[in-house]
Amino acid sequence: MKIKFILVAVLTAFILQGCDDQLEIEQKDNITAENLYDTEAGALAGLTGAYSRAVAVYREAVINAQYPTQFTDEGFYNRKGAQDIRKNNFTAAEPMIRDIWGTYYEGVAATNTLLVGLENSTLEESLKQEFIAEGRFLRAFLYFDIQKAFGGIQGIPMPLEDTNKQLLPRTPGIDVYKQIVKDLEFAEQNLKTAAEATPGRANKSAARGLLARAYLYMASAPFNEAGAYKKSSDWSKMVIEDPYHQLNNSYEDIFNQLAMGNYETKETLFQIGFSFADQDSNQSSKLGSAFGMKIDDEGCGKGYALTYATIGLVLKYRSDPADERGFWNTYPYFNKRNNNCELSTINSQFMYPVSKWRRFLEPNNSNTSYGPHHWPVIRFADVLLMYAEAENKLTPGSSLALDAVNRVRNRANATPITTITDAAIQDERLLELAFEGQRKFDLVRWGILEQRVNQTRTQMKTLEANPNFVNEDWTSLGEPNLGPDGIPESGDEPVNREIRNNVMNASFDFYEGYNDFDPTKHYILPIPEQELGVNTNLKQTTGW
Repeated sequence: MKIKFILVAVLTAFILQGCDDQLEIEQKDNITAENLYDTEAGALAGLTGAYSRAVAVYREAVINAQYPTQFTDEGFYNRKGAQDIRKNNFTAAEPMIRDIWGTYYEGVAATNTLLVGLENSTLEESLKQEFIAEGRFLRAFLYFDIQKAFGGIQGIPMPLEDTNKQLLPRTPGIDVYKQIVKDLEFAEQNLKTAAEATPGRANKSAARGLLARAYLYMASAPFNEAGAYKKSSDWSKMVIEDPYHQLNNSYEDIFNQLAMGNYETKETLFQIGFSFADQDSNQSSKLGSAFGMKIDDEGCGKGYALTYATIGLVLKYRSDPADERGFWNTYPYFNKRNNNCELSTINSQFMYPVSKWRRFLEPNNSNTSYGPHHWPVIRFADVLLMYAEAENKLTPGSSLALDAVNRVRNRANATPITTITDAAIQDERLLELAFEGQRKFDLVRWGILEQRVNQTRTQMKTLEANPNFVNEDWTSLGEPNLGPDGIPESGDEPVNREIRNNVMNASFDFYEGYNDFDPTKHYILPIPEQELGVNTNLKQTTGW
């Protein structure tokens, strides 16, 4: 099956299949709804229809990118007036919540329909098991996303093959994770290896990595499942000991490859692929535009930069100038309008847009909001840090945990650490995985979201009020000397060393989301109000 997983136009008839008893397809070669899964092409069509919902829910770069970043110690939304899940001022009636929930459950319905169809399929058995494994991987992936965003200890509705069309109550969160583990363990046994699998589709290593992540969530608050840290360590170790996987020698190159729409599978175990072929926005995403570097020139790959890095994150990076991740993730440059795609220095460390996602290398980049930028679901570096977290919980001060963290730091040329603590691992996850959709969920499972919200707001207000706090990047970097490609080299001497005070842009209210944070409910998203009206078996999340 030598295809990349991107949407296939002929498969659009299958996307909403889980919501309809009838499968409407053109009759060719006696293919019917009853025998669709008896052919490899038919099974692939059903699988691709399910995958397409993962593409659809991630395309706006909200639930996977902006929501887990905003108003944490990582980043914040920099616009006034908006009322949605990117700020802490929304309600259960917010349409964005309804749309995200609905798209996720369309994907669940499609995977369940696929699995039901494969049960009686006459496909060759080993091939059938591969399709079933991929379907169960995808269902686990979707349920993991829904559970960590909406579920908490109360959980979420969890339809399976035999209950796919029923209106169900919430399944307790720990039982949702146990089903996720069950699906992923089956997938791990039956999927191809990362070296063998079609890039962009599920593979054995991706299942192992998500198993490590699932057990880490089970081990953390509010579940505190006995034995889960050991399981997380074991599954992480299986990935780490696989000689196929390794860290990319260049941190920057990981994200260049994603921007170009490539599949680099040695470090990136699983990614959501997007395409902008024929400028089709249905197959593309806003990663790099809404969530990425600020680019004002329309012809240079427009970047709206709706999210800024917190000053706390910027200062953490600058405390170790050797750490290459700091210059990449909190870049002190932006593109001015009518500036021929050349870059200028941002004058305030309070206003650094997320720069991990850059549109310079996107094929066919344009002034549209959408592009082909791929999204990394799980990376080898994340597996190393999960292993470190689990090992340090099992054996505080673990040398294995220390070695795993320093392996990640060494790749970035960051100064190695000499002692390992939970706090050091938490900081390392921030530095390595910044803006990859992990932070809010990490802070929730560590039970410190409220603490970090308050600390970040206090730090921002204190530094903003300090007239002696200057932009150190400006004094050390200044305006860059640009190469022929319009991108500054990190070793350039600055043209201008004029000192500028840091300022907050008066047109934004930087504190709305921090001030509106309510610890009784903002650890989790509510069940959409519209869903409660349809499914009377559901009860709203406590606090909402």
